Amino acid sequence: MTDDIETRVRDLIARISKQDTSSVATDDDLVERLGVDSLQGLQILAGVEKRFDVRLADDELITLRTIGRISQAVERAKSRTVADVGAGFSRPNTRLEQS
Repeated sequence: MTDDIETRVRDLIARISKQDTSSVATDDDLVERLGVDSLQGLQILAGVEKRFDVRLADDELITLRTIGRISQAVERAKSRTVADVGAGFSRPNTRLEQS
């Protein structure tokens, strides 16, 4: 896992949970240790998806309770995106045909 992803996730979570960045550890539970509530959880999710330009899989969301797990999920999502591009997936042609 790249340190950059983890650092950026840590910074985002610290800001949203109103914690000092240096006091937030990779394996801290967002709810139990940092006191993140459901609204903050949604803010973190939206912030991560926007910041890293990824879409996290719905079935992963329940397990994303630490910075480490969120960082790993971002890496998986980024690798899926790269694999999709490498496999030739692209946006469908959405031009309207003129009659």
